[in-house]
Amino acid sequence: MKKAIFAALVITGFVAAANAQVNFDKGVNVKDFVSQAVNADLAVPAAPAPKFGHYSRDCARFSFGPSDKELVSERVYLRSTEYETVCHTQMVQQCHTVMVPGPNNTQVAQQQCHMVPQQYCYERPGMTWTQTGQIKVNPRKLLPWERESFEICMQGPWLDLYVNAAAYKYTARREGNYDTLFELAPQYKIAMKADENGLNYGDFSYAGGKFTFKVNDRWAKEYAGEKVAIKIDLYRDGAWIFNGYKGSKEFTFEAAEGYTMTFDEKDLEKAADEDGTYRDGDDRGAKKYFLKWGFKRVGAISKDNFVKKDKTPTIEAR
Repeated sequence: MKKAIFAALVITGFVAAANAQVNFDKGVNVKDFVSQAVNADLAVPAAPAPKFGHYSRDCARFSFGPSDKELVSERVYLRSTEYETVCHTQMVQQCHTVMVPGPNNTQVAQQQCHMVPQQYCYERPGMTWTQTGQIKVNPRKLLPWERESFEICMQGPWLDLYVNAAAYKYTARREGNYDTLFELAPQYKIAMKADENGLNYGDFSYAGGKFTFKVNDRWAKEYAGEKVAIKIDLYRDGAWIFNGYKGSKEFTFEAAEGYTMTFDEKDLEKAADEDGTYRDGDDRGAKKYFLKWGFKRVGAISKDNFVKKDKTPTIEAR
């Protein structure tokens, strides 16, 4: 969910801009934004909207990654046009056939017509507003996988700045009139979603009646002192098995470069109504298994969103 963190009203004839400080948090409805006149010292009436109509919307999105220097986006040209719905009424003739009494007690068809009003509507363009927009992000520290995303949109005479994903709580300052620069200054860190590629498959094997699953962590150093939870679901493979689900288990580890999980079917938790779809007598010879797995970070560095990973290769167990 996006939040509009800054909005500017463009009015012809203004030549100076007043700086404004605006705080924002993520997760606020896009409609909850603050409107700021180009010149805060002047009394600016609200831009009149047509009784029936709308404004076109023009947006540009910017993404910023880690950097110890200030980052400046490209300058984009935005425009918005007002469209008014114009309606007029026209009288048109409508006819229908009715049966009326005829000679010798008969019924004959007769056409009856009358005029009725009918409304016709169309859209016509009105005023068009144009402006350039640009974003500058002051120096801040991001984790290697983190990327922030912002959006500038023009709709009618208003130029709005939105946040799609941010790693900091920012204050925003606006510079310029028709050549607008939004400057973002970081205040404090905010947890973002964990990197989906942070944990990756290492190995899946079976020996001595036990399954062994290994996972590698590429960000162990960055998450030092925190934990990670890995959930596994074991399945038996085979086209003739309607439901090969065997059970699940969650393992929790201190952050490290690799994690090893050893288990057998007795260690797994299984729903009470899951009794398998094949009989014990069918468990003859070699059987093939695979895992579905995922993970979540546990701590303050990242959000605890659960990341689903691909299933493992199928292995044979005797």
